[in-house]
Amino acid sequence: MNYGEIIRDRRNALGMNQAELAAKVGVSRNTVAGWETGHSRPDLDTLPALCGALRISLGRFFGRENKKTEAERHILELFASMEEGDREAITWQMEALCERRAAQRAAEEALMAKPPRMVTLFRNDLGAAAGFGAAIGETQGEQVTLIADSETERADEIITVCGNSMEPTFTDGDQVLVQHTKQLRFGEIGIFLVDNEGYIKEYQEDGLHSHNPAYRTMKFREDQTVRCLGRVIGKLKPEQIPTEKQLQMVQP
Repeated sequence: MNYGEIIRDRRNALGMNQAELAAKVGVSRNTVAGWETGHSRPDLDTLPALCGALRISLGRFFGRENKKTEAERHILELFASMEEGDREAITWQMEALCERRAAQRAAEEALMAKPPRMVTLFRNDLGAAAGFGAAIGETQGEQVTLIADSETERADEIITVCGNSMEPTFTDGDQVLVQHTKQLRFGEIGIFLVDNEGYIKEYQEDGLHSHNPAYRTMKFREDQTVRCLGRVIGKLKPEQIPTEKQLQMVQP
């Protein structure tokens, strides 16, 4: 084995000079230089400290681990060519990414180990307009199963947005979670029935407002009937939709 090449490559990858490595191992700089040129080899008593300083295992030092891929060698070469500050930044980013991935895997394993709580909501096939009126009812649709959270547990129904008058808050095709109620506070967004046509609008004292400035405020005469069907809690999110495996876990 070319021990000198291994020592030199690892030292460069870690951004150390020969004197720094020598200080970590407890030998002289000339000793490290002799190792790297092949004039001498590390003593067995020195190997644990050397491998520790180089951050490699004894197996890797003796070539008993899998060799690096071309991509891994390229990454190490790039790392070795960076300045100290850049190496520290890259190392911090890699550690943060690894920690985040580990947390995600732990969360996924925990989720799969314990079946999530589920709720069942009615998804209405007829939409609520974010623009022109659209017919809306409570008889066409299906029951869907969702993962229980602070939003889905409060909701009674899912309704699809039609049109663009509520952009950018809601866009055409968004599915919104609706909590059945006949009363809203000013500033809340709700589903309203006007002459048998459904609308999703923001309720204000002077009428029903669109978030798209191209649309006028909807105002009504005293003889018109405007009925509130429910409060919009939020959009249906991908993480609220269970996977096939999660559905299988809760099936009897």
